[in-house]
Amino acid sequence: MLVVIVREIRGVRYVGFALSFLLSWYLTTSLGLTSPVSFQQVIERSTAVADKVIHYGDAESQFIELYLAESTVHNDAPLVVYIHGGCWQNTFGVDHARGFAEGLSAAGFAVALVEYRRLGDEGGGWPGSLDDILQALELLTNTQDTGFQPRNITLVGHSAGGHLALLASQPQQRLPIRGVIGLAAITDIEAYAAGASGCQQAGANFLATAPDQAQVMNPAKQSRHSFVFLLRGDQDTIVGIEQQQLDGAEVVDIPGAGHFDLIHPDTEAFEQVLETIRNLYPELTR
Repeated sequence: MLVVIVREIRGVRYVGFALSFLLSWYLTTSLGLTSPVSFQQVIERSTAVADKVIHYGDAESQFIELYLAESTVHNDAPLVVYIHGGCWQNTFGVDHARGFAEGLSAAGFAVALVEYRRLGDEGGGWPGSLDDILQALELLTNTQDTGFQPRNITLVGHSAGGHLALLASQPQQRLPIRGVIGLAAITDIEAYAAGASGCQQAGANFLATAPDQAQVMNPAKQSRHSFVFLLRGDQDTIVGIEQQQLDGAEVVDIPGAGHFDLIHPDTEAFEQVLETIRNLYPELTR
């Protein structure tokens, strides 16, 4: 079954292709994956080794893992900057995102995995976590290094990382970001932090690092990039569908996918993430 999805957003035409039935069959039979995938499966898939590690600060967690595109023309590769999730806590790090980076680099994209100070790190919370991401982006966009297009960025964030990616992509930051993609992104941290789950309470702890700045650190109450895409699996038990309600965003619900399917490179959900990124680069040859 070939499903062709055509959308027009603010005058820009996006075309997506999903071999939904065949892809789903292949993934479940050939790779042994069933949705929703677990965090442990994401960890087990994250064995890639970075081509380069770049430090942008003195703290142990202020570094970027760079994965170059698997292409013969490295310098032409667009750059995907990825902000990992983990409930804003330093118990979850960039290590679980290496499989995601491997999947994107195999598709022709350079990938920068940004590690940053989180709750539990000195300086983590507000504004330190966002400041780290902005500092990393500034370094990447002004690099003289080869291997990617430093002025041609897609910013992607998962879960709590989606919250920070949305804030980092605000127009006033004046960064060369083509679009921002939230994967199970927390778009309204104040509403999320009112919940009782462990991750929701971690959101409350993040807000507590600067309680008078709650609205400033809430993407739902701040300006946003012109092109925002929100993808979420309908079996996600960590971030609810109410977090998909963001004015001006293009929302994609993925049937059968859970919270971690989006960042596992061997899932149908990942293929939809990849297609969303590709649609931001119509000049690329498929």
